[in-house]
Parts: sequence; structure tokens; C-alpha cells
Amino acid sequence: MNNTVQNFKLAVDMLGSETKTHEILKGLEQSLLRNINYRFHLYGNKRIIVKKIKKFKKLQAASEIIECQDSISMEDKPSEIIKSKNQSSMYLSIKSVEENNSDAVLSFGNTGALMTLSLLNIKTLSEIKRPSIASIWPNLKGESIVLDLGANTKLNSKYLVDNAVLGSSLASILLKIDKPSIGILNVGSEDIKGNEEIKQASNILKELDKSNLINYFGYIEGNDISIGKTNVVVTDGFTGNIALKTAEGTAKLFQNHLNNAYQSSVFSKIGYLLSSIALRSVKERLDPRVHNCGILMGLNALVVKCHGQSEFKGVSYAADIIYSLLANDVNEKIKKYVKEMRSRMAI
Repeated sequence: MNNTVQNFKLAVDMLGSETKTHEILKGLEQSLLRNINYRFHLYGNKRIIVKKIKKFKKLQAASEIIECQDSISMEDKPSEIIKSKNQSSMYLSIKSVEENNSDAVLSFGNTGALMTLSLLNIKTLSEIKRPSIASIWPNLKGESIVLDLGANTKLNSKYLVDNAVLGSSLASILLKIDKPSIGILNVGSEDIKGNEEIKQASNILKELDKSNLINYFGYIEGNDISIGKTNVVVTDGFTGNIALKTAEGTAKLFQNHLNNAYQSSVFSKIGYLLSSIALRSVKERLDPRVHNCGILMGLNALVVKCHGQSEFKGVSYAADIIYSLLANDVNEKIKKYVKEMRSRMAI
């Protein structure tokens, strides 16, 4: 009997954003304490990383530091970085996965550049036409998977169907749901609503549902996301990105108003002290600093993008998600899922 435990190697792009080195290292070590078979390839300024990592002994023992002086900034255009930035931390971390030295990539940098370099080097799964960016959103019932959040701004029925497949696979692993429910984000829940691309995608998903290959709910509206009406919310990248930024802004507004209310009087401060544990739990569930990672789904390897101003909680959360997806072999499950669907009907 083989009792060998697999180590998963994560390539971390540490340059090109406002996320501090200390926050990245602290978040990675917290994830390592939960996922002891993690190993890390840290791409960045070696002098700075060596100095900062001394505070994180366990992480230091599980990490290899790769010197990089060049980086891709948030202002760099994807079309210009292909040849000019081949020694950047982002490029080298992606190449590490392409060359099978790492299993996944975690970056905090330029999303467009990350997607472009990943497509060129890691490439998409043969079963998926275009990758998408997925994220985990809190709702009244727990959590849901929402995609696409900006990879493809063009509305296309094929992309929407791909997103349904990718989202369903992701939800079944991360949310541990058998046949998660899928909804298409639309301007209304009635069948007559929406444009032709959305209607065509809905018709395909209805047929897949009849074949018992997916669990298609139908159309949902924007307010249904927070209700948790479906486990997976499918949309195009343009609409999804606007929804994401709106949700983040609303969460910050809520937290700000809540803080101001509890500071408004002595009685309010006393009330806060009495309810602080419950309020802390609510804040953590709605904290956009934690739920800030986008998973680039549909590639031949896992690539995850965190916010450019991430704090250690968000880094730790993202690293945990990557470990879970690697341990559950998400890409192989997606391949199997799509192959089964295509054997039953043409999509």
C-alpha cells in the first residue's frame, strides 16, 4: 500500500502590486499550518524576502526563493509584456507551472497580463473554449460561485455554457455539493427576458438538465445572488465585473455605517461591547479583504489572482482554496465532466 503524501508546490508572484511582502508571507504561513504538505516557490526580490521570511520559520523551511528584479506593473498593457517582460516575477512563476516545477500560480498583479501570459504558456483545457474568472461570494445561505468576473467581456452563449460547467465543477469541490444548482444572471426571471445569446445558453443548459448532467435552475436577478437562490451564478465578464465591484463597495459601505453607528453614543458603544463577538463574525463573512481572490478556471493548471492590495487574511484564504482544488484534482474532474456531457449531446 502506497502511503506517500503528495506535496503541492505553489509559485507565488510577489512583485507588481501594492501587497506588502510581510502580508504575503504571513498569509502563506497561516495556510501552511493548515496544509502541511504545501511547498512554495517565491518569485521576487530575494534580499527583501530573505529578510522578511525570518519571522516565519515554518514557511522559510518550506520555501525556495527565486530572484526577480523585473515586474509587471498595473499600467503595463498585456500586448506589450509578452516579449519585454520575460524575466518578470509573473512570467517566471507561470513558466514554473508550464515546466512542471510548480502546480499552481498565485499572483497579486495585473489581471490582464496574468490572463494573457497564462493563456500563452499554460493554455486552456481542450474541452473549454475560453477560461473565466470565478470567485466565492457569501450569501444568506452560505456561499456561491460567481463567474465570469472579467476574463471575457463579450457575451457569448458558448462561453456562458462553459462557465456553467466550470462553476458547477468548482462548487461541487469547494462547497461540497452534489449537482449544484446553476442560474444565469439576467434582467428578469421570465423566459422571455434577455437577449438571444442568454436565451440560447439557457436552452442548452435546459437540455443538459433534462439529461441529468447538470442542475439548471433558470434565470436569476442581481438581488438573488445575495439571497443564495443558486449555488452557481453564470454571467459574462462585463456584467460580472460590475457586479463584483458593486458588491465590494456595498460591503465596505455596510461596515463603515456599522462602525459609525456604534461610535455615535455611549449606549451604542456599550451595545457594541455586548454584541462584539456576533458582530465580528458578521464582519468577517462580509469582509472584502478576505473574499478577494479570482480563480482563473479552464486553464491546464490553476492560476489565482488576489487583489493588488491584499492583506494576510486574503492571501491565506486564496492559498487554502488553491490547496483544496489541487488536492481534489479539479482539472481532471472538469475534463471528465465535459467529456461526459459531449458524449450525451453536442454543446
